[in-house]
Amino acid sequence: MKSPTLVLHDAQVVRIEAHTGYTIYDENPQNAPYPYVVMGEITAKDWSDKLEDGMEVYSTIHVWSRYHGRKEADEMADRILQALSSSAISVGSNFRTALDRLDDYSLIVDMDGKTRHGILRFKYLIEEL
Repeated sequence: MKSPTLVLHDAQVVRIEAHTGYTIYDENPQNAPYPYVVMGEITAKDWSDKLEDGMEVYSTIHVWSRYHGRKEADEMADRILQALSSSAISVGSNFRTALDRLDDYSLIVDMDGKTRHGILRFKYLIEEL
């Protein structure tokens, strides 16, 4: 079995950048201007059966804003959701996405009291071809 996580990550970045114009980071940048987006954690587990190989993948995307209030972070999260749910995401010729959906969204105030942190968690079922 092959892992689809890197292919999924790349496809998400391409889709988000194309639909939103946001710059995407792989880790929290130092000294980057707010707002920004960070590709976060990925969790994957096998869901293969006798006939097909596949993985259940959870992908987390973080939005960061210093806007006073929730408006900017919520708008960013909404644009990312629209970008990733507008059509099935292509994960290359070795995989097929059987399911892709938003699993969870949270918006919290960071420990500094002024930064808003949006956390989007997407669920994918990806079959190996």
